[in-house]
This record gives sequence, structure tokens and C-alpha cells, in this order.
Amino acid sequence: MRPDFGMTRSLGVVLTFLLALAILPGCGESADRPTASDPPWQTRQSDLARDLSPAATAEDIDQLVAGNHKLAIDFYQALRALDGNLCLSPFSIRIAFAMAYAGATGRTAQEIAEVMHYGLDDETLHDAFNALDLDLEKRNMPGDAENDPVELHVANAFWGKINRPFIEEYLDLLAVHYGSGVRLLDFGREPETCRRIINEWVADETRDRILDLLPEGSIQPPTVAVLTNALYFKAPWALPFQEDQTHEGVFFCLDGSHAGAPMMQQAETFGYAESDGYQALEMNYRNDELSMVFLLPSAGRFEEFEASLDSGVLAGILEDLDPASVAVTLPRFSFESPSLSLKDVLMGMGMVAPFTTPDFAGMIEGGGIWIDNAYHKTFIALDEKGTEAAAATAIVFFESAIEPPVAEFEFTADRPFVFLIRDRVTGTILFVGRVLDPSS
Repeated sequence: MRPDFGMTRSLGVVLTFLLALAILPGCGESADRPTASDPPWQTRQSDLARDLSPAATAEDIDQLVAGNHKLAIDFYQALRALDGNLCLSPFSIRIAFAMAYAGATGRTAQEIAEVMHYGLDDETLHDAFNALDLDLEKRNMPGDAENDPVELHVANAFWGKINRPFIEEYLDLLAVHYGSGVRLLDFGREPETCRRIINEWVADETRDRILDLLPEGSIQPPTVAVLTNALYFKAPWALPFQEDQTHEGVFFCLDGSHAGAPMMQQAETFGYAESDGYQALEMNYRNDELSMVFLLPSAGRFEEFEASLDSGVLAGILEDLDPASVAVTLPRFSFESPSLSLKDVLMGMGMVAPFTTPDFAGMIEGGGIWIDNAYHKTFIALDEKGTEAAAATAIVFFESAIEPPVAEFEFTADRPFVFLIRDRVTGTILFVGRVLDPSS
């Protein structure tokens, strides 16, 4: 029988949150923050309180987490062709789209559910997300004189355009399952100010690790709603590295070049597995309920391993982890991603209707809104003491423009024609003429 090694359901969330490929850092805004006592928005809130005892079963949570694994691999495979490092949070993306899904119907809802691997009926899905969120809160652990705290913070917010008829049942669902009301902003007259306000909220919820989630131009006068999720994680290792054991080493890059990197070292008992083509290592954090798993392909086989990685392979690796004495060498690193536009990725994965032929009639009276884009940004830092990571997701809805009618016929005046000007009330012809050469 294998020891648990902290591989609770939360391992799936943390593992998929920490899967990494390469990206360049971004930069932040310097605008002053609004104070909590004087928020620059109005709030429309359901009268219902959050359900602190949701009806989701352990099996429901397991199914929800299994879908999280699948989405993690889907995004990894969709983005692995990018250059450089990448960190993404499928959990953040999934919970943001769950709030969008709550207002979707028909084909729009079906495609969101399929791409996000929800796999539960609507009521059970929202119960399960609520239960998982509340369960994750239990991973927090206060610090003391010798140990840093364990922090795992999830926050959701719905930003709506003022004077729009958001449906009461939708507001009730947000309040009961996601602890969120609607913060009302004037997207029509002050889109750039609204963008800054939302970015500042994200920064506050992620301890300033996620800045500029919404890039310039992402909020425009047609914006009618923005759904946001923020995720912050910081935890010390159960067995920290000793800083005096860290030395400057060499990291061998895929293109054959070498890079200098501070290499941390220790030898302890960790979860470990190996097979043809890879090694796997699991290191627990201080509360032993959260961990970080490293997947190390054999030299020269990274692309092969990466291409073969799917949710079944990942599940098998996690199942194979056993305690072993391991001499560990890891690079110390820190990077943040730029704000990723997810629209093309999601459409390529099969989520087309929410962007093209949407039906969000469950969110706003009459529907008539569509997803313009979704944005995702992450930060991660790993050192001798532990790991800090943050992610945020924003889904931006526009009000649908009135489409011009589809023409049944064509009229191209590229040859001589006759014209007349008339009074339609009396039928009086005021002018009549012809054009034989418009350049004459």
C-alpha cells in the first residue's frame, strides 16, 4: 500500500496549476488603488447567502478534479509550441468559465461544458465548485516563529455594465456558489478607467503578483460584463533546501545552449517514480496536503515525452509515486507570463459558439451578448524556502452589434444608368437624368 504523500484532491489542482513551459515577463500599472472603504463601483447583490455546506459528494469532487487534469493537459498540448516558459492555471480558467456557463444555454453551454470537461449536471457542477473552493480554504495554515504560513486564496468577481438587466436567478447562483455579487461599472463612458479598476482588484487579490491582466484595448464601450477569477498560492517546503548548499550550475536548454542557474540541493525521502523516458518527483509543502510534482524526461527525449503526455499518462505517473530516498537538484527560478489571449486556443479546442453564435440568455434578459475574449496570466517563483504562484483569468463579454441584413441581390452601377428624384408622398418627379460617363 502506497502512502498518501498529500495526494488529496487538491494535488490535482496544485499540480495542474504548476505545470510549466516558457514565456517572457510583463509589466505593471502604477495607478493608485481604490480603498476598500470607498470602492469605485456600485454593487448589485443577491439576498441569498453563500452555501457553506454544499451537497456535492466526494465522487462529485473527484470527477470535477479529473476534468481539471484533462483541461490541464489540453492547454499544455495546445500551448507547448510557444517559445519559452509557460505557467498556467486550469483551475482558474475552469472556475471563471463555470460562472459564464451558469448563464449560458443551448449549444453555447454544451461547448463550454465539453471543452472545460465539466462532466456533471448543472446543479451538481456548481455545488462541486463551491465545495472544492471551501475545501481548499482548509489548506491555509498560520505561520509561527519558525515557519512561514501556507496561503491558498481564491476570489471571484462579476463586473457588469450599469443599467443592464442581469437576471435575478443568475445573481442568486453567483452568490450561493461563488460568493460573488455584481460590481457595476460604466464601461460605455469610461472603458479605460474600468479596465484599471478590474486590474487593480486582480492585483490586490494576488498580492501584486498579477498586474495588467486585461491589456490595453480589451475593455471597450460595447463591454457589458467581465468575469474574473484570482488565485494566489504561497507555501514553504515541508523539507526546505539549505541556502548554503545552493551553487551556481549549468542548465542545458533544448536548442543545445547552456544557461547558468542557481541549483538547489538536498537528499531526503520524497515521492518518486521512474520509467522508460522520465523520472517523477513529488515534494510536499509544510501542511503535507499540498505538493509540487516535477516530471523530468530523459536527456534528449523532452519533445517525445511532452507529445505523449495526456491525462491517462499523468494519472499513471501520480499513481506510481512511492517514498524513496532521493538526492534532489532543482534550479531556483521565477517568472511571470504576459497576459495570454485564450480566444484562438479555446476555439481550436471546440469552444466556438460562445464567441460566434452565443446564447447567454440565462445571464442577462434577452441575451444578446457574446464573449469577445478571455485573458489569463500567471506568476511563479521557486526557491530554497518554498513556492509562490498566482494566476488570474478574465472573460470579457460584449453586447452584440446589430448585424446588417444579408443581401439577396446585387446592384452594381458600373455602366450607364438613369436616375430620378421624386416626392414619395405625391409621386412628383423632381429630377430625372442619366449617367453615361461619371468622370465627364
